[in-house]
Amino acid sequence: MVSSISDPIFDRASELKKFDDTKAGVKGLLDAGVTEVPAIFRLPPNDTEDSSHVADAKYSFPIIDLQGVHEGSVQREEIVEKIRDASETWGFFEVINHGLPLSVLEEMKDGVRRFHEQDTEVKKEFYTRELSGKVVYTSNFDLYTAPAANWRDTLYLLMDPDDPNPQEMPVACRDIVMEYSKDVMQLGYLLFELLSEALGLNPHHLKEMDCARGLLVLCHYYPACPQPELTLGTTKHADKGFLTVLLQDHIGGLQVLHQNQWIDVPPTPGALVVNIGDLLQARPRVSVACFFSTALQPNPRLYGPIEELLSKENPPKYRETTVKDDGELVQEGVEMPWPIRGVGVLEIQLMMTLSESSSKKKLVECHCKSVNNTLKVHHSKQTIMVSTFNLDYDRLSELKAFDDTKAGAKGLVDAGITKVPRIFHHPPDNFYNSSLDLDTKFTFPIIDLKGVDQCSDQRKAIVEKVRNASEFLGFFEVVNHGIPEGVLEEMKEGVRRFHEQDPELKKMFYTRDYMKKVVYNSNFDLYSAPTTNWRDSIYCLMAPDPPQPEELPSACRDEIMLFSKEVMKLGNLLFELLSEALGLDPNHLKDMDCSEGLAVLGNYYPACPQPELTLGASKHADSDFLTVLLQDHIGGLQILHQDQWIDVPPIPGALVVNIGDLLQLLSNDKFRSVEHRVLANHRGPRISVACFFSTFLMPKSRPYGPIKELLTEENPPKYRETTVREYSAHYKDRGIDGTSALLDFRL
Repeated sequence: MVSSISDPIFDRASELKKFDDTKAGVKGLLDAGVTEVPAIFRLPPNDTEDSSHVADAKYSFPIIDLQGVHEGSVQREEIVEKIRDASETWGFFEVINHGLPLSVLEEMKDGVRRFHEQDTEVKKEFYTRELSGKVVYTSNFDLYTAPAANWRDTLYLLMDPDDPNPQEMPVACRDIVMEYSKDVMQLGYLLFELLSEALGLNPHHLKEMDCARGLLVLCHYYPACPQPELTLGTTKHADKGFLTVLLQDHIGGLQVLHQNQWIDVPPTPGALVVNIGDLLQARPRVSVACFFSTALQPNPRLYGPIEELLSKENPPKYRETTVKDDGELVQEGVEMPWPIRGVGVLEIQLMMTLSESSSKKKLVECHCKSVNNTLKVHHSKQTIMVSTFNLDYDRLSELKAFDDTKAGAKGLVDAGITKVPRIFHHPPDNFYNSSLDLDTKFTFPIIDLKGVDQCSDQRKAIVEKVRNASEFLGFFEVVNHGIPEGVLEEMKEGVRRFHEQDPELKKMFYTRDYMKKVVYNSNFDLYSAPTTNWRDSIYCLMAPDPPQPEELPSACRDEIMLFSKEVMKLGNLLFELLSEALGLDPNHLKDMDCSEGLAVLGNYYPACPQPELTLGASKHADSDFLTVLLQDHIGGLQILHQDQWIDVPPIPGALVVNIGDLLQLLSNDKFRSVEHRVLANHRGPRISVACFFSTFLMPKSRPYGPIKELLTEENPPKYRETTVREYSAHYKDRGIDGTSALLDFRL
């Protein structure tokens, strides 16, 4: 049985690494005889929506004949006018008589095929994720960061201005790539001239802005897919290039979004497809992509809206930027510096790009409908995440190097680092109000549980406090909760002992396989989150089926077993109080199995040399029903309340309780799952123990939705039903990205 992306049995990070380590790409899977698409390639059903919409007869895709473009002013003006009209109406058009010999186009396609279909061991010589090289063979540039992998392998060549030595290029396609690149450069110059004139500018305007300098050639290969309904050659996205030229073969498959309809681009023999705006495509195939970009060159030149296009009625809409700066902000999940994620058949794509979508908008925003109406950065349905991208910085290699040490953040401190590595750097916006002191008007709720089982009046008063805190803040602290202080202190010390023991002993537990009951690692979402957190963790699944004692680390074995039993008892009480706070029978939430599963997470936050650059935990909400947290005296936990970060005061002997996403869903938003984070600190280490109540990996697939007893005509259900397995997998898959996973389950 093949695991799906919604199945916790599926460890995405491990599967990605296994696939990557083969260096054989997608074609290697086909050569191995796979008959089912692996889970890492699978997209949610609505992401693989029908893409076979046939072009409506009322649409006549523009075809522009370039013959005579240099022979007469009248003919050239007609061509320029057609380009202007097509760019404003469609953003796409086809060109014929473009000057590229048919034999060159056919040989280029054959050369790409030869490279990808040659002996795997020969291809492996070029396999790398180091994008600063001039020749790179890989599969999915964003393999570790994209929501799903695409059914595609790619050969990348930097051909201009500083082309590779011929000996560095693959023999299978060396000669044709060199010849094709020269022809593409010539066509690019012509297209930039025509576009300049279409903008009412001097023919050389865009070329003089260096738009035609720099050429990247991408050779995509899309093997036949055994289950094409489950994956894509490319996910829907916005084209990051300034200009794209495609050569597609007779099979077709390219589609554009026009007036909210997918329209097939007809494959015309010998024609090239040109687009100014988005390239939104859907089917698997093979392609060669060529990009004009100065992103790899030392170029301090400032780019902004062209002065000749500005007026009082059309003032500048963008600030000036350099190509390098503009290329550093990239939408997570979008392939850069490869703006087009090819989509099927054989295509040749020519990209005249300033490396990021806003560059294209700066130059032609007022003149190209595709830019005005459909240009958008690609994002997952969950959120838009922006992360730093720099062609000189290989984040993936840094992540893998860190992960391979199996020593975590503490290993960095033990090595004597004085600066926080770049993988841990967070954008400045992540730190706003980061040191806000607890407002004197705000009193963090502390609920005394003493007498909760002894007096009905006392219990009612406690239930009322729990209700108010759960509705207003989603967080509260409890004292006199029944867990001896000695147990709490020993638990913190046990976590400290584990993390501070010999690294070789800890490495025995290091894994990214979350099917295991005991997991030690740093950042569960290391490869999917936009930034890394300054934290290591030991994770133990303690209920309903705990690990054997000998499976637990000896450094904290006894403490975890005792603490877990005590927390389970407290959890049962808390679920009773929460049920009553909802106006339900005390056992209602327990009868729904909310208290049946428990995972204990022992977090270790080492002292940080530059706490202003990173976080211990990014902004997030918990994916469980309920969380009980034990924190030490250092503090650092903050909750987001009324758009301000509020410190959660560390009170000796108290436990922090917060509502999880699933309980917010069950309560139909009566209770709140609130976003929170943990600051990094010069002081340390900070120790915390988070206990998550959820059924996690249990085989049950019970559906959870808003509790029926809470629903009325005035309070209809706000969420669709889901299983804990589905929600937990969805949460893990997207990583901690600063937004609520609940948004994707709202009706």
